Amino acid sequence: MLLVATVSLVSAWCGSSAPDSPAPDTIFVGHFITLDASRPLAEAVGVKNGRIVSVGSRSEVERGRSGPAATIEIPGVALPGFADAHVHLASLGQQLERLDLRGLTKEQVLERVSAAAREAPPGALVSGSGWDQGFFSPPVFPTASDLDAVSGDHPIVLSRIDGHSSWVNSRVLALAGISRRTPDPAGGRIERNAAKEPTGILVDRAQDALSGVRPAGAAGADRERRVRAALQQYARWGLTSVHDAGTDLETIAVYKDLLARGDLTVRVYAMASGKTATDDYLASGPEVDLGDGRLTIRSFKVVADGALGSRGAALTDPYADAPGERGLDLVSDGELDQLIKAARAKGFQVNVHAIGDRTVRRVLDAFERGGITSQERFRIEHASMIAPADRARFARLGVIASVQPVFVGEYSRWAEERVGPARIRWVLPIRDLIAEGVPLAFGTDFTASDSGDPIATLSGAVLRQSAAGVPSGGWYSDQKVDVDTALRLMTAGPARAAFEEQHLGSIAVGRYADLTILSHDPYALGGDDLRTLRVRMTVVGGRVTFDARSADEGSAAR
Repeated sequence: MLLVATVSLVSAWCGSSAPDSPAPDTIFVGHFITLDASRPLAEAVGVKNGRIVSVGSRSEVERGRSGPAATIEIPGVALPGFADAHVHLASLGQQLERLDLRGLTKEQVLERVSAAAREAPPGALVSGSGWDQGFFSPPVFPTASDLDAVSGDHPIVLSRIDGHSSWVNSRVLALAGISRRTPDPAGGRIERNAAKEPTGILVDRAQDALSGVRPAGAAGADRERRVRAALQQYARWGLTSVHDAGTDLETIAVYKDLLARGDLTVRVYAMASGKTATDDYLASGPEVDLGDGRLTIRSFKVVADGALGSRGAALTDPYADAPGERGLDLVSDGELDQLIKAARAKGFQVNVHAIGDRTVRRVLDAFERGGITSQERFRIEHASMIAPADRARFARLGVIASVQPVFVGEYSRWAEERVGPARIRWVLPIRDLIAEGVPLAFGTDFTASDSGDPIATLSGAVLRQSAAGVPSGGWYSDQKVDVDTALRLMTAGPARAAFEEQHLGSIAVGRYADLTILSHDPYALGGDDLRTLRVRMTVVGGRVTFDARSADEGSAAR
């Protein structure tokens, strides 16, 4: 289990560097919280060729100079680089170019769609993402007719925040050939009204019918532009590492090209997804620590069910607000068993999206049948709803729970309605998992969540509140964790989940010089003040990838 005991921050400054340590080429000076138990605080960090060669007082680190070395004064409080154990990188780049509908009422969504439709070329597709009926009044699924009133001759496709359902207008239903006679596909559902007519909501694999409506996959230049935009956003958020939770060969090729040009500014732990990518990597084997740890492909992503918000997450008992529904199974036991066996034979990690309690149990069963060991670090992504009897199984099998504290925002809006009062305690039980000795890694699932900002992860875990600070007292606040635990699960947790704990997760000699510099010391802040934290600088491999001072000057100049 990860060390989660609170570190004392009253220790004296202490230095570390071997007598024969290389002389630094860069020295960072300021206030460092290392998350290294042997030296919790430091005044300076020496860096050589992207790795830390000394940590300690300024005088100690500067004594290691043997020639010119750049000195960088950090504008705040430095911690080990923040990592996000579950992102959708290409989706972020795409979202930056289309309608963002997060946190909007239905009326606000329709106003935004109407404005976009007026500006778009005749008949052009209008797309957006991020809507959540939890913000609607009443909080129910919208309909195609709602969009028809504002869309004119435009096809409209709006992805729900979780990415597991889409809201479309009647023109899209017609273009996709969806009518009352269209059956639900395996692993998908077409929402229908009392007359069995499609309402305009397509859940999970029912969205496959949109392939002929949406434009073909992004061309190379578009794909690279979006990846670059996402990397820039991650740097602004203070992220130094991300785990791309499901990517294809084309996007991996962009990563490799950027790496070759020195432009992969965030470390990417990529999970290959889909039959083509999986088959390709099973044939060729893992690719580990490319470009000084900038890129690794050693895991596969599998989606086993849908999402709670769309009632696609697979539950053992029916949904409380839809007694005829238990969710959707998107992969069979046989398919899981086959992939687990093939992946283990080639040295790949398997990471399975499982949100509902039935799917979590099925995946744990599959891992146990496959004979996995804790050294293989197989992961369940989300693990949002866990029956109490299954929590100890995570610890016994060494399965990592890759969870998203920012989901507090969404779940506080509608989860109790979905699962009822008897099962609500099964949802996002972070403190209970820690108590069971379950290895955890924190992420955001952005763009399929309210926020990709790690400050929202920190406040979500510590305060059990959304990025906007609701509910006021915290959602099931007995599941809160302390600041130290949260920070370790945002740094050391993802590092271990990616087999990178010897290189990342703390500020210590020999590790990569990845730093997130915050405006204030998070240990010194209480309550709502955590949300006031801002990222002032981001450093990856000793290279500054974001400096808020430059960004502020640029904004002022404009």
